[in-house]
Amino acid sequence: MLEAQRTDGGSTEVCVIPENRQCGEVADIRRAEFAPGGSLLGCLRVSGRLVLWDPADRDAPPAAVDGCYTDFSWEEAAGPGPGGSFRLLAAGAPCELKLLEVEASTSASTCLRRVRECPSDQLLEAVRERDSSVSELQSVRVLSFAAGLCCVLLDCDWLLQLRWQRAEEEPQTLSCCRIQLTDSGRHDAVHHSVCRETLFVLSSSGLISVFSISDGSLLASVDLPAYLSSGPADDDLVSSPPSFSSFCLLQDVSGPSAVCRSPLSTSSPAPTTKRPGQPVELQLQPARPRFDLQY
Repeated sequence: MLEAQRTDGGSTEVCVIPENRQCGEVADIRRAEFAPGGSLLGCLRVSGRLVLWDPADRDAPPAAVDGCYTDFSWEEAAGPGPGGSFRLLAAGAPCELKLLEVEASTSASTCLRRVRECPSDQLLEAVRERDSSVSELQSVRVLSFAAGLCCVLLDCDWLLQLRWQRAEEEPQTLSCCRIQLTDSGRHDAVHHSVCRETLFVLSSSGLISVFSISDGSLLASVDLPAYLSSGPADDDLVSSPPSFSSFCLLQDVSGPSAVCRSPLSTSSPAPTTKRPGQPVELQLQPARPRFDLQY
């Protein structure tokens, strides 16, 4: 398994983690993420089991979080919090959020503390204030978590912003809105990313829909297959239309870049040809409400 993260200097740090008894089979891992500024690794398995461990400390046993989970996210921070702790927000079944504090020391077991919870009833209440016809929630995903502020996606329709205060038992609801996705777009969505109060939704057909997380309004749509085919004719591109499945946001000196990649081709194209297998960058211009594609 390989995990990469960018440093402030623009370089990329890569950690290669071998399959072993602590990590388990790589094919069984649904999601893996390092704690920002630390060496703790969270692994969510297909079974819903969430395990935390330090790959650099072979003597420390992994710690399993009680319960079954569908998603998680470390809190974005420059380094550990008070007492060398990290905070992690996990989405559990049925449709609830749990805020955990995690502490790890050399050759010692990872210590887990459940700090706060947001039950499904509170999430449902926030949605029902906007639409009383909603009777239950089916899913919850954590899109971002930074400085106590999180953004979660409910039932692929609703964007909810919560603030977790250390002195309060329950999180404060800041906003709740419905994103304007079509039925086909809702079912075809393969990845979601949040950056600068903007939600990016990537469909399997290569369409990126850009929404405001404050009111759910559609800001822009980017048709990547149309963009790729706008260059010089390419037989491989015509015979093998790209199928997009990966999407991430990279922070660099010029601003955040949304990068999409089709896994169908790994050959190196000529510099002037746009082909599947090559990254396409979507640059957010902070001073202007526009989105520019770069190749």
